[in-house]
Amino acid sequence: MTTKTLPVAPGLPLLGSLIPMVRDTETFLARQYRRLGPCYRVKILGQSLIVVGGPTAAETMTNNTGEMDAWDTWEGMIREFGGRQVLTMLEGADHLKYRAAARNGFAKSRVLEQLPLIMELTHQALDQTRVSGHLKVVPFAQRLVADCIGTLTLGRRPGPHLNDFITYWHAQLAVHIVGSARPSSLRRPAYLKAQQSARAIAQDILDQADTPEGLPALSSTYVADLRGLMTERPDLLNRDELLFMMLIPYMAGLDTVVSVFSLCLYELYRRPEILARVQAEAHPLVEAGLPAARLRELKVLHAVVLEVMRLHPIANNLPHTAKQDFEIQGFPIKKGEKLLMALFAAQRNPELFAEPDRFDIDRFLEPRHEHKQKGAFQPYGAGAHTCLGAGMAEALLATMLATTVTHGRFELFPKDFKMKPFHSANLSPDARLTLRRLE
Repeated sequence: MTTKTLPVAPGLPLLGSLIPMVRDTETFLARQYRRLGPCYRVKILGQSLIVVGGPTAAETMTNNTGEMDAWDTWEGMIREFGGRQVLTMLEGADHLKYRAAARNGFAKSRVLEQLPLIMELTHQALDQTRVSGHLKVVPFAQRLVADCIGTLTLGRRPGPHLNDFITYWHAQLAVHIVGSARPSSLRRPAYLKAQQSARAIAQDILDQADTPEGLPALSSTYVADLRGLMTERPDLLNRDELLFMMLIPYMAGLDTVVSVFSLCLYELYRRPEILARVQAEAHPLVEAGLPAARLRELKVLHAVVLEVMRLHPIANNLPHTAKQDFEIQGFPIKKGEKLLMALFAAQRNPELFAEPDRFDIDRFLEPRHEHKQKGAFQPYGAGAHTCLGAGMAEALLATMLATTVTHGRFELFPKDFKMKPFHSANLSPDARLTLRRLE
């Protein structure tokens, strides 16, 4: 029997592929996917990882029965908080049990039931820009998204704690997920203050749930469902892990929904012809109060969101570790090897997407529907670990964007502004991105 040998991506002595990976991970891996196929090895500073791309990655994740997991990726984060495990680390029946307990807090129905509230929160945030006349998109989006998800899930906004949440979460991601910061950064006073603040608000949420009044009526059953899981299965969820899960509603969208929302506004306001199409579609629905039953009519706006996620993948480049020896398309994978499930790689494949480097929303509309080809587009992950809040995210984005583009007139400021290239390792888009109110 012939053993297949993994092809190796090009690189320099010692450095390997470090430079192109740091410069633009997604573009480099997409090019290697087209050149080397769906499974290849990348070497960086004497270490290596196996990249699995496109439909092969989706199939591998969907069929995973314990051959790999993301335990090593997330363990440092939850242990630093005092816990043992989080939902993203688990597989099989335990993962599904935990996922079911958290599902209600991030259900799409939470948005659809409260569309007037989401519109009002967006209007309030936009009205605050009337004084300065300028809208700093990224902090605006961070506040709005955290307010919306926090309200829908827990019945309360983050208030003055938001900046501490951002400091805490981004430091954790930089150390444990992206690898762009050293563990010593978690000993800095600013981080320790943010961590203490985050833990205090999580405890306050649980304490409030214990009062006769309980959580606000608007809140979901998220807290009660997770507490039920802790009582039934303390091996899956303990007290520190429950505290950590109280932070997730405020942080869940900070690097996903915020990035997509910000990038959508950037692409729309630099492309007047597409903005006009979106506004023409959105105006009558917004004037009618954006009825939940008509949200699907925002087809052009939805195509903008999908094209942004295709060109700027946020959450479909997923690290895993092999837990046993197994094979992917005949290539041997050894226990302990690091894998990167590059689902996004197919999104730059010219065989699936015409002129894949061009921003083209019509590829998602009739009659083209390029994204409906098998394995072509997996923006929310694949298999059992598909993003729990995907439906909520899509409904939130549609509501916030439709409300924003019909709430007065804006333009990029300055008009010729060019945003720095965005990659998933950036954590947030270019903070300079600004819109100027014209009336």
